[in-house]
Amino acid sequence: MPEVMTDDELRNKALAVLQQQLGPVDALRFLALLRRQPFDYPSWREKAFAGMTVQDLLDQMQQMEMGES
Repeated sequence: MPEVMTDDELRNKALAVLQQQLGPVDALRFLALLRRQPFDYPSWREKAFAGMTVQDLLDQMQQMEMGES
């Protein structure tokens, strides 16, 4: 089981992934959007994971850890 990251480690890793995937400009744009617009996490979560079981989520996480997509 992976070690639990501190908040700072999680923040740094997330920013690095955003910059890698979006580039520095769009990563900053994305972060600015989060601050400007209200975000309803429970509603997003229901839509993002609709129809998925806990096992589905675990399988998806294991695939990501192994570098599969």
